[in-house]
Amino acid sequence: MTNASERRRLMVERAHKMGYVPSKAIEDEFGVDSSTIRRDLARLEADGLVTRTQGGFLPIEGKESFDYPYEPRRHFRSSVKGQLGEYAASLVNDGQTVLVDSGSTTWHVANSLKSKQNLTVITNDLQISLLLSECSNINLHVTGGVQVDTVYTLVGPYTVDYISKIHVDIAFIGAEAVDAELGVTNVNVIEVPVKQAMVRAADCAVLVADSSKFGKRSFARVCGIDDLSVLVTDSRVDPEQRKAFGKKLRIVDV
Repeated sequence: MTNASERRRLMVERAHKMGYVPSKAIEDEFGVDSSTIRRDLARLEADGLVTRTQGGFLPIEGKESFDYPYEPRRHFRSSVKGQLGEYAASLVNDGQTVLVDSGSTTWHVANSLKSKQNLTVITNDLQISLLLSECSNINLHVTGGVQVDTVYTLVGPYTVDYISKIHVDIAFIGAEAVDAELGVTNVNVIEVPVKQAMVRAADCAVLVADSSKFGKRSFARVCGIDDLSVLVTDSRVDPEQRKAFGKKLRIVDV
C-alpha cells in the first residue's frame, strides 16, 4: 500500500497523463475510501497542483491538451460561466436567429436565451437542444451529425454542410484556447470545420470563454481574432493580455 505522499504524487501524475481523472478510479486503484481522496485533493488543490471538479480532478498546467468529458467541464467555474452566459445573451434581440456552438460555456449562453422572445436557435449540442426543447418561445433547429465521444457535440460533413447553407444574426463560439497572435485553437481537430462554418455563417461572431482559456494555445487553429466581432470573458484576464485584444474584448466582472 502506498503512503499519502506517494499516492498524491501518483494522483498528480495521472492527472497530467489523462487530463480528467474520476475520483472513483483513484479510490479503486489505491484501495482507499472517498474521504481519504477528498483530503488528498484538498491538499493538492491548496498546493496548486490540481483543480477539483464534479466527481474528479484536473491538472493545473496543460489543461488545454485534453478533451474532457462534458460534465466535469460544465461544473468547472460554473458560476463564472453563468455570468458570461447572461452577458452574451444580452447581446441578442428578440426575433433574431442565433447559432450556438457546443460546450459547457455556451450551454450557459443558451440557458440565458430562454427569457428571449421569438428566437430561432440552431445548435450542434445535444445537451443545449434538450435544454431548449420545451421553450415555446424558441424555434429550435439541431444540425445533425455524428456525436463526439464523451461529449454531446455533433460534428462531421453533414454538420458543416447544414451550417454552410444558413445565415444567422449572431453566433456564439466556444474555445479551448485563445491567443492574441494565433487566435482561437482547439484540442479536437474534428470540431474545427464546424466552428469555422459557424463563424462564416454569422453577421456577428461572438467568442465566449472564461479567463482560464486566454493566453494559451492548443493543437488545431479555428480562426484569427480578426474573424470575430466580440470576445466575452471574465475580469480575471491579465490586464496586459487585455490590451492585445483591443475594443473587441468585453470584460464581465466576476
